[in-house]
Amino acid sequence: MKKILIAMTLILGLGLSSFACSAAAPGGIAVSPGSPAADIWIAGDSVAGGVHYYLRTPGIYNAAKGGNGFLHQLEGTIPTYALERLALPAALDGPTYMIVQGTVTDYQLNFEEVTATMAAFEAELLARGIVVIWLTTPIGNYPAMPQWLERTNGWMLQRQYVMDCNTAIVRYAGFPDQIHPSREGFRAYADCIDTKLAETISQIEN
Repeated sequence: MKKILIAMTLILGLGLSSFACSAAAPGGIAVSPGSPAADIWIAGDSVAGGVHYYLRTPGIYNAAKGGNGFLHQLEGTIPTYALERLALPAALDGPTYMIVQGTVTDYQLNFEEVTATMAAFEAELLARGIVVIWLTTPIGNYPAMPQWLERTNGWMLQRQYVMDCNTAIVRYAGFPDQIHPSREGFRAYADCIDTKLAETISQIEN
């Protein structure tokens, strides 16, 4: 019954606007990350945190942290930061779904080591009964970054559940700092996620 309600909420929520969503909103806007009791979380770096601000799907908790990678550390790594959030009493038994983006800050590290860590994180979440939905990163033009993200996005595309939102529409909107999408790009990225998330959860539950 819970899963049916999640799918219904996703579909109905696409027509709603949700602005109080992300502690890492573009433009330095400080807003709530949402509730860790939510059934859907998003983990990753500042790209995940930024797009969270624009998502129309209601109730997604922002477990992303800017600067973190899967091996590169700013305040922990993507896995350790998310697992720390899962340990919060307010997280209850954890979400049903975890959207996972990342790898931007890992671009100077070893591909095999990074992807092994990604696979281990996925296995850890699956062992907790959390379904992982990978999310590709829009590819900007920061030196050496495009080749790296092509490889890590390609790795994600081989996983069981993945949303490929590295779309031409997002890229066409530009990357002001060569890494993060513009506001228009973030909106297009969010639109893609909203649509594909509803489709993916429907696929999983049916």
